Amino acid sequence: MIILTEKPSVARDIARALNYKSSEGYWVSESGRDCIVAAHGHLLESYLPDDYDPKWKSWKTSFQDLPIVPETFKYKIKDNCSETLKKIERCFRNFDSREFILATDAEREGEVIGAEILEYVEFAYYTTAKRFWVSEALTPEVVRKGIANAQPLSNYDSYKKAGFARAEADWLVGMNISRVLTVQANKLLSFGRVQTAILGAIYLRDRNIANFIPKDYFQLIVTLTKNNQNFNVIFTKDNNDRFDDDINLKIVQGNLGEKLLIQSITREDKTENVPQLFNITGLQKYCSNKFHLTPDETLKIAQSLYETHKCLSYPRTPSVVLGDDNVELFRQKYELLSKVNPKLASRCDVNKISNTNKRLFNSANLTDHHALIPLNVLPENVSENERNVYNAVLLRFFQTIMNPCKYQVLTLDALQDNYHFIGKGRTYIDKGWKENFEEEQDEETEVFPNDIEKGDLLKIVKSETVAKKTTPKKHFTDATILALMENPRDEDVEKTGKLVGLGTPATRAGIIKELIDRTYIIQKGQQLIISDLGKFLIETVIKIPALKDFISLKTTTSWEEKLTTEPDIFLSNIKSFIMNEVPKITVSEKWIENEIGKCPICHKGNISEGQKSFYCSEYQNGCKFSISKNILGAPITKSDAMLLIHGKSTKFKKMHSQKTGKDFSAKLKLKIMNGNYQFDYIFKE
Repeated sequence: MIILTEKPSVARDIARALNYKSSEGYWVSESGRDCIVAAHGHLLESYLPDDYDPKWKSWKTSFQDLPIVPETFKYKIKDNCSETLKKIERCFRNFDSREFILATDAEREGEVIGAEILEYVEFAYYTTAKRFWVSEALTPEVVRKGIANAQPLSNYDSYKKAGFARAEADWLVGMNISRVLTVQANKLLSFGRVQTAILGAIYLRDRNIANFIPKDYFQLIVTLTKNNQNFNVIFTKDNNDRFDDDINLKIVQGNLGEKLLIQSITREDKTENVPQLFNITGLQKYCSNKFHLTPDETLKIAQSLYETHKCLSYPRTPSVVLGDDNVELFRQKYELLSKVNPKLASRCDVNKISNTNKRLFNSANLTDHHALIPLNVLPENVSENERNVYNAVLLRFFQTIMNPCKYQVLTLDALQDNYHFIGKGRTYIDKGWKENFEEEQDEETEVFPNDIEKGDLLKIVKSETVAKKTTPKKHFTDATILALMENPRDEDVEKTGKLVGLGTPATRAGIIKELIDRTYIIQKGQQLIISDLGKFLIETVIKIPALKDFISLKTTTSWEEKLTTEPDIFLSNIKSFIMNEVPKITVSEKWIENEIGKCPICHKGNISEGQKSFYCSEYQNGCKFSISKNILGAPITKSDAMLLIHGKSTKFKKMHSQKTGKDFSAKLKLKIMNGNYQFDYIFKE
């Protein structure tokens, strides 16, 4: 028998459960007849166009021959993967594969990885092959049960079809449309089915912000007090608490006495359940908000905690639950971790560690891998960021077995003469899991005194007429763009129902990073803002009827749904689109290459590229802004200049100090103060 896994860690878990011993890169049974062998993710990759035909090497000379639609998609060995493939080939030569179990990850991509390898080794026994499909933590008991219950491999053909359809469709779209846009616009423009939809959402958000016209309004806010606890109520007339001017509000304010009467109160009991365990997207959103880590940074740190420090479970998971059979695993980890975290453990209810707790243990809601949990105590020699990410998972682990938060939503009507004031907020009955965890609480929620009652005559602490402006939606951040990818909403469509998620939890960070690396978006603090190049790409696409639907989240998510339910039809439609529409695509405007962006000093000129520097086009009118192409021996590229003028730092660069005569490594960042500028150096910790 041969068992093929996607990664060595899974192979080790299965070998431990079956009592196989490590031998020459395999894990072999006592009888010597059975073997477990591991891949390292994707070992093969799709051909590039010039692998099919050398004529596709040059984009410009082959432009007239588009589209590129291979009759059969072919695959080649990825760099640095040949030794692993040779090991797998030896395994299939030396062991009997008539009894075979595929144990790659229990999801679409895992099915594709397995299928690619089986085709490469010319596997012949598909009719008898079986599939180990387990998403729970691979305890020995779970492994043995999964192998005993392994189903025919053919039962999972739909996952394989969907996986290959996605990969081939994305290849067709990317290779063809990127070439069409690049050659005609005279600028390298990367076009992707999901990537472009996300960029389109950022473009629409930024456009709506730029076009938003704020409106002034006024509110009269009165602060009341009871038992030394202050809270606010707002003046209302005809169910309106926003007014176009403050004239009448000043009159009301002037006529207020010293107290307001609480005329009525409505109470509604609410319960906020404990949060569920983190999946990778949830952890990335949390760490973005709390620690200002990018999704890619969080993923890499979590991967390090899993692979290097071995104190975190597999991070690339979409699941927020454990399996029904993982109760004892959770209990063991709780007993281990509670000893070093007694304060957290004191808030927990161990009776909730039960398979009746379906918010925590639910195999029916398990996908690919179980949720993130801590597996061991954090080692001492870790970085601050590693400690922060681990502690986020640790806190969530304990919170899942704390008590729910119970509170009442209050709406009260306060009265003086004919002046009505409305207050909306809450009183806490039992804060439960939220007690002492301020980062989990909504700071804008008004908290009322617990003993406030109808008929109370409460003292006015202060009153003020406040001038405010309506505000647009905020720029996307790492956290909010991840949330959009997880649960898309179309910005330009009202009342759009829930759409299918874009990307996967494992790929979403990479999509955001790629948009940043290609300078389609700029990360300014926590905000993700579209760049001039990003605008050019989306506005170019909008003008092309055949492509404009690619920036619609609704269209892209409908394709994702079709990909899952009818992969053959989905791929056929993509092929037809490429064959029929690509030859018709015409780009009306070319990218002006020497314009990097707006000048951050005068805000009038564009930054252009010269022989020795990037400079402002308003230099003849007195703007002195420029960025040398060589700073302390480090070359400054156009991408660097674009990052700098948008407030972002470059990557680490090797530099040479003339003062000390020593080499050093630092990032560069532009610092602007009162119309002047300088470069800050950010050194490695």
